[in-house]
Amino acid sequence: MKKISVIIPCYCAVKWLPQCFLSLVNQTIGIENLELIFVDDASTDEGKTWEMLLMFERAYPDSVIVIRQEENRRQGGARNEGLLYASGEYVAFVDADDWVKPELYEKTYRRAKELDADILQYDHCLYRDKVGEFDHKNKMEEAFFEIKSEGERKKFLISEKFTYGSWNKLYKRQLVERAKVRFAEHVDYEEPLFVYPLLYYGKRFVVMPDKLYVYRQNDTGIMWNDLQRADTLIDHVKVQYKVWQFMKHTEYFKTYYEEIKLYFLHTCFYETLYFAKLRDIEVPMEQYRMLERMVLKEVPDLDESVYETLIPRQIKLYRLAKKGMKESDFGDYMEQIGDFV
Repeated sequence: MKKISVIIPCYCAVKWLPQCFLSLVNQTIGIENLELIFVDDASTDEGKTWEMLLMFERAYPDSVIVIRQEENRRQGGARNEGLLYASGEYVAFVDADDWVKPELYEKTYRRAKELDADILQYDHCLYRDKVGEFDHKNKMEEAFFEIKSEGERKKFLISEKFTYGSWNKLYKRQLVERAKVRFAEHVDYEEPLFVYPLLYYGKRFVVMPDKLYVYRQNDTGIMWNDLQRADTLIDHVKVQYKVWQFMKHTEYFKTYYEEIKLYFLHTCFYETLYFAKLRDIEVPMEQYRMLERMVLKEVPDLDESVYETLIPRQIKLYRLAKKGMKESDFGDYMEQIGDFV
């Protein structure tokens, strides 16, 4: 068994793949300990991405698997396809336009084994072509959580020490299989549907502050352009609704109802409006009403929370929605959200 399966979704990625690929095959853990799964997500570049992936496979036939999808399923679908082939002890994800530090998998695997981690999260730095590598604003601190009780898990969930991105973590493959989690497909913001439920299924979580992943900020790229579109907010709502529905059907929903409710209302309701204001996207009143009706149907007690002292901005929104948001109140609230941006 390989130590780590690394899944790399690729879409018209020939410009970036060589750097990504070399950073993986030159890992100090040894290429023989890695299973690199490249998924061509129906690239439209006349087979150039696919031909490059075939070249990788020919160079390292014992460590590289290449998969070609006929239908474009976006990042989530490509990762899901890769998971079908993963056989390593742990699973990791890398985006094709990013790359990783040489010691990433040696350091993280060793630490994960030492602590028998279900999930290990590591830090990253950012990269721009005209700037080079630079640090992000949010400092990550070393931490270890061993969940032995309901109270400890609740404290862990509220601490928000784990992000909901997928590419800065190692996951024990058996955990992923037991939870039966998968990414949302055909949408942006696909990662929470995979990551968030695992915070309930896992018992041992590790945070390493080492900056071992390089995340490319490509201002002219597809993802950047997508984030400016209003329909990405709809994707955001759809994915967080899927997370809520997934959690409703787990054994954890009743025990951790307040924590799951807190997450759902924040991400699906408050955060959607916040992102709209942040990107200067107008939310028509009729669209707000649709969102409000959906949230009220799912969470009738949205105006009550054991965590209300932690969420003064959010609870105000929830109580206005419970009473029936007036159009004038909605305009005022959106202006107030603007003060938070």
